[in-house]
Amino acid sequence: MAVIRTHILTGEPVGSRAVSRQRKDGLSPASIRNIMLELEEEGYLEQPHTSAGRIPTGKAYRYYVSICDANQPPSRADENLILSQLGEQAGVPEEVMFEKTSKVLSQISRNLGLVVCEPMERTILEHIHFVRMNDYRILVVIVCGLSRVRNRTIRVEAELSQEDLDSAAKYLNHHFRGWEFGKIQAELVRRLAAERAAYDKVLKDLQQLHAQGMLEDISQVEVFLEGTSNLIGQPELADPQSIRELLKALEEKENLVRLVNECIQSPGDPLQVVIGLPGRPSLLKSFALIGTPYCLEGKVTGRLAILGPVRMHYERVIRAVGYIGRLFQSQELN
Repeated sequence: MAVIRTHILTGEPVGSRAVSRQRKDGLSPASIRNIMLELEEEGYLEQPHTSAGRIPTGKAYRYYVSICDANQPPSRADENLILSQLGEQAGVPEEVMFEKTSKVLSQISRNLGLVVCEPMERTILEHIHFVRMNDYRILVVIVCGLSRVRNRTIRVEAELSQEDLDSAAKYLNHHFRGWEFGKIQAELVRRLAAERAAYDKVLKDLQQLHAQGMLEDISQVEVFLEGTSNLIGQPELADPQSIRELLKALEEKENLVRLVNECIQSPGDPLQVVIGLPGRPSLLKSFALIGTPYCLEGKVTGRLAILGPVRMHYERVIRAVGYIGRLFQSQELN
């Protein structure tokens, strides 16, 4: 444990003398050196250079993680930070909550903070509203469960009055409030293809709005990412080429979502730690991800995580992630 904790703090190989100075039992550097040699033979330590000290391997970090308890509360300072940003969120839009969450995760870990939300197509419609703008543009405001709001602007080919738009919104709200968006899409397509759509004014207007993408992007996963700058300057990313490859990978949302979903599966342990990540770039093999699924309205609706080099303050991070996951569940973002 002393080697791991020292390496996490310094980023440098750890020698027997450094360990000896931390101990109170008077164990000599020579005795510690023999123990470190045994740990190296068992695969827990490695020596990057013959004249250097030793650093923990993935096997050592996995053992260290196994004795960290996610149910333990975070430090008082971390708890105060979390509650100041995420406590008492009644009425706060979901997007704002998740932006704050990714920022808090980044601040505590000094790495990347991530929140990955399930697509809106799996959520419930509460209300839809259309606002007529200039130049044939329409603002579409979609409100679903948990105060989640999605705005988008579409452009129609034939002019629609605000009265027309209000009628279209009234139809959708009357017939589809309480439906999952994925089911709304399927049923609306069926109704618009029916014969009566050819002469029903509201359905004709909805056909135009739908064709221009009023419900587009509801199948897209949302990702909230904070703290990319934290990675720059870390010893593991001293090579500029490594930084470029990693940043490019993080910009590709689909790869990031796949990585998080592969590593944080559910059902399973409430909090999961993966050391040595799959995929490209190969640099991810020296990274770790700590995360947990979060539940809203009794369903797993996303994942929150911290992503960073394997050399990470696991005990602090694990307690913080576990605490935020429990906070989500207790509040349910009502």
